[in-house]
Amino acid sequence: MIRKVLICSMLAAAIPAAAEESKYASRRWGTVELSAGIYRPKIDSEFGGSGPFSTTFGSGRGVMFRADFAYSLLVSYGTLDLGIGAGYTQRTGKGQLPDGGGPSADETSIKIIPVRLTLTYRYDVLALRYRWLPLVPFGRVSLDRYNWWVTNGSGDTAKAGSRSGRGATNGYSFSGGLALLLDSLDPTLARDMDRNSGINHTYLFAEFTKSYIKDFGSSSSWDLSDDRKLAFSGGLMFQF
Repeated sequence: MIRKVLICSMLAAAIPAAAEESKYASRRWGTVELSAGIYRPKIDSEFGGSGPFSTTFGSGRGVMFRADFAYSLLVSYGTLDLGIGAGYTQRTGKGQLPDGGGPSADETSIKIIPVRLTLTYRYDVLALRYRWLPLVPFGRVSLDRYNWWVTNGSGDTAKAGSRSGRGATNGYSFSGGLALLLDSLDPTLARDMDRNSGINHTYLFAEFTKSYIKDFGSSSSWDLSDDRKLAFSGGLMFQF
């Protein structure tokens, strides 16, 4: 009798959680992502690594914040999302005097708002089926447009002669990463959250990105790709 009870208990523990999910979880239709990562544009690459950006803003890295919204095209065998996103980052330094006269007393800033169109696939089949395997690998491709402008000491858009200190640089990027399904830590709380707020699942994720933001190779555009081979970011994703 004891042996039968143990066998039944082991089988119950091994039963996929998919049936329980379908009983309690609402229909999945999209995601919201909030993330942050360290960013430094590759503007100085054409100057051998030490150019006007480093001279004005230093050698440190800034933080880029992003928010992404996506609609789920497929949820049957993994999740395929089509999304849009926007972010923000800025760096502040001292303006430079003409003819190499060194830094001026006025501050200057470069501000960047990246927007993107994304297609993301997440292999969440096992994580949603087995609570003991809450890891979800994912891949993403993006079409990007980095809107930027440079301000002068009074906060207005800077000018160089007749040229305005604002513009936009287009490009693309590839990303890959791993997400942790937080529902597995407390399934009861996850079901309550779904019923009360519509948040079906919550993930903590880490992502590596290779970006090519230079107007598809144009020699006359600023290179706003990240200056590292792979840029790291992380954040939270809410699936509705």
